[in-house]
Order: sequence, then structure tokens, then C-alpha cells
Amino acid sequence: MASLTKKHEEGPRISANILYTIGVVGFLLIEFLARDLILPQPPRDINVRVSLSIEWAMFFVLILYWVPRVERNDMASVGVTSFRLRHLVVGIGAYIVAFVPISLTSYVLSTFGLPTLRSLQPTLRGYQVVTLIGLFLTGPVLEEFLYRGYLIERLTSLLGRRWLAGLVSWLAFTVVHLRFVGLVPMIEIGVMSAVLVLLYFREQSLWPCVVFHALNSAFAYLIFPLMVY
Repeated sequence: MASLTKKHEEGPRISANILYTIGVVGFLLIEFLARDLILPQPPRDINVRVSLSIEWAMFFVLILYWVPRVERNDMASVGVTSFRLRHLVVGIGAYIVAFVPISLTSYVLSTFGLPTLRSLQPTLRGYQVVTLIGLFLTGPVLEEFLYRGYLIERLTSLLGRRWLAGLVSWLAFTVVHLRFVGLVPMIEIGVMSAVLVLLYFREQSLWPCVVFHALNSAFAYLIFPLMVY
């Protein structure tokens, strides 16, 4: 009788697919709210800080509450594996290899007189150091967890097709940068996004993607902008 009472008090559990759907839709809505509705163009320093604050709040809710306590999953379920030296080597190697198609894309765009990601540097140099550090950390930590880890793994469970989950991840990551970088430079983001999805598929771990993204963000948000300080 006591066991029946306990079972009744706990009530029916929500299915994993419903929780995954809520998590995916919720995080994408917050991401597009933070990056598309809040940010003007070009985004000012304060706008970027507000956007980053919203994103990081969502990130901590996901890793500290939603995934472990609501979904009842561990971090391995979103690609957070034990770090190995191989992950560092693969991440650096992938970045070196990807430098060719990314640079080629930038060269083609500039040849036709179109803006590239480098055209963002004057805007970035107007930001305070703390904002640049926030942008640097957001790429390799928050974006990799959300777009390569959480989104791909949960959509794979929901859709049953890993390639389709990767496609959605690639598209979402590319489009969410539209407001910040602009339409044409977004093409370069799309190339990098494709490389990161393929890297995650190959390694089944976020760490190589984190290393890759950290290198890219270091040049974009720290090395080049801070050279003027």
C-alpha cells in the first residue's frame, strides 16, 4: 500500500521526447530573441552585453538544471566526454585544414567587393575588453554546447536521422549570426559551421570543436581587435 501511495504521489513522468522538444524549441527561441530581436545593426557594446547575459543565463540553466534534473541525463549525452590530448591535436589540425576553405570564401567575397567577417573589425575595436572576452568565451563554450552538443543529440533522438540533426544545427548556427555579422559575411559562418558539424560527427566529442572554435574566436575577438589597445 505504501509503495502504491508513493507511486501516486510521484505522478506520471513526461516522456523524454516531450522534454527534448521543449528544450530544443526553448533554447532556439531564446537564442534568436537574444541575437536577432535585441541586437540593432551595427550592435553597440551595451547591446552585445545584454545579449550575452541572456545567452549565458540560458546556458547555465541547461547544464545545471534542465539536462541533469529535468531530462535526467549526464553531460555525456550532449557530447561532453573525457578530455584527451588527441582532442587538442585534432582540433588544431582541423582548424589548420579548414583555414583554406574559410580563407578562400573570404577572398572570393572581397574580390567581388562584398563585405567579409574582417569588415567587422572596426566595430569590434569599439567594444570594451570585457565585451570582447565575453564574445571569445561564448563561441567555444556556449555555442559548441548548444549547437553541436545539445541540438544535434536531442534532434537525433527526436528525428532518428543524425544527418538531419546536423543539417538543422548547421542552418541554425549560421542564421543566428545574421544580425551580428550581416547577410554576406554569414556565408563564411556557414562554411565554419559545416566544418564544425562534420568534426563533431567524426569525433563524437565536443572537445575538438571547442579547440577549433577557441582558435577562431581568439583571432576574431582578442588578437585582431586588441592589437589597437
